[in-house]
Amino acid sequence: MTMKQYSKMTKASLVRKIMKALKKMPKTKLAKLCYELEKRRLPTISTTKKGMPRLTQSRPAYTRRMPRSESMTASAILKSQRAKPRSAKQRANDKRLGLMAKRRARAKRRLRWVTIYNLI
Repeated sequence: MTMKQYSKMTKASLVRKIMKALKKMPKTKLAKLCYELEKRRLPTISTTKKGMPRLTQSRPAYTRRMPRSESMTASAILKSQRAKPRSAKQRANDKRLGLMAKRRARAKRRLRWVTIYNLI
């Protein structure tokens, strides 16, 4: 979803969505997230040239970029626009290869089932 779509949602629905995501998250990731959020609120202590401690603004939290599933990146859009359309021969060959792979997989499954059945 885009930022605009999220901003149109109600606060309650956003909270439900976040809670659903948090419930699915493993405990280790949840603990790391909690630690990073807490660390973000604390001011960092740095030293000046004279060695005196100085409080600075809070550090930015560690955030991992989420993969873009809904929207394509600019480079992916450019690649798809530059791609040459496939000819009828190429499409037919793709279909033939796909059917061969499907047939091979089916035969492999059947062979596995026959060997298991013979062992019983």
